[in-house]
Amino acid sequence: MRNTIQQFRGFDLFAFTFSSTITLGVAFLPYVADGEIRSAWLKLILTSIPYFFLIWLISKYFRLYDNNDFFKILRKNAGYLVYFIIMAYLILSSIFSTMKVTQDLTFLVRTFMLKTTPTFLIILPFILLISLAVHYGLLTIVRFVSFFVVAEILLLATFLSWGLFSEYFNWIFIPPVMNVELPVFLKSSMSDAARYGGIVTLLGFIQYVKRDEKTFRAMSAGLLCVMLIYVTLSLVVLGIFGYEEAIHLISPIITLVQSITPSTGLLERMDLLFLGFWVISFIKVSCILFWFSIYLLEQLFPKIKRSILIACITPLFFIYANWVPFQFIEGWQVYNINVLVASLLLPCLLLLFVIAKHRHSREVVS
Repeated sequence: MRNTIQQFRGFDLFAFTFSSTITLGVAFLPYVADGEIRSAWLKLILTSIPYFFLIWLISKYFRLYDNNDFFKILRKNAGYLVYFIIMAYLILSSIFSTMKVTQDLTFLVRTFMLKTTPTFLIILPFILLISLAVHYGLLTIVRFVSFFVVAEILLLATFLSWGLFSEYFNWIFIPPVMNVELPVFLKSSMSDAARYGGIVTLLGFIQYVKRDEKTFRAMSAGLLCVMLIYVTLSLVVLGIFGYEEAIHLISPIITLVQSITPSTGLLERMDLLFLGFWVISFIKVSCILFWFSIYLLEQLFPKIKRSILIACITPLFFIYANWVPFQFIEGWQVYNINVLVASLLLPCLLLLFVIAKHRHSREVVS
């Protein structure tokens, strides 16, 4: 694969993990979730636990199979028919996720920055940028991701720390409201769990990490940072605005940033600085998801040039962003269920399968 001869270190793996999952949720937390949103911060913690298990399975696979391509190992052990069905499903899921993220990016820019600009003029530069990044390969994407990740975390940590320790924060709004009925809890947790779905891209990335790196530590640190940001943001929003007021805000964190912005000086529009970083975050996750889609397609169709694959798929992003109405994806809707299956349930089953096959082959040899 282009630009992947050089293998990556633990920090690159951390940055890739972090950037693959953190997007629109921060701008609208905790009100994207369906059901009782005052419990969202607790559900964000609980729904991250299965993804930590997935990360552990990925690191276990890495220790057993070294830097071997996961999907080639899967094809060898599962047979071509099963492999083809699984790959086709993952490809369609990752392409649609990229389409959804690019639409979210367009929505963010139109809502807060370029309200009168036509959608096609907004989305076109982003699609061109994402396509170029994927064309030039994984090394280009990882350099881009790693360059911004520290500044992004520091910016978010600054705003959230101010919120937690400000005089306006009131702990009385924080205790969660729980419904004891399991179906209701699962339904309201669905969109929260789907926030971590980008972790599945690590199945393609892990083979390019240097062998002596501590993969589980790097991946779990990336996911932990995302989870802590989500949870802290939910706490800050509820603690400062309260449920009744915050439910009517378009983006609670943007309102929070505006409230701490100086009235004069260089940082008079700190909210624009925040939005600028957030646009970069969307571009990063779009690059990662699109790269993963192309990576899977190259597994099935190795003779087709990457540029042709990119040219065939990018029009879908443009069409979806322009003509499909934006909506929040909540609860049991098909998209969230599919994200959980494609990014959590299926990868866990496949990893358990190849790990079990490795142990079986060792027992046969011994």
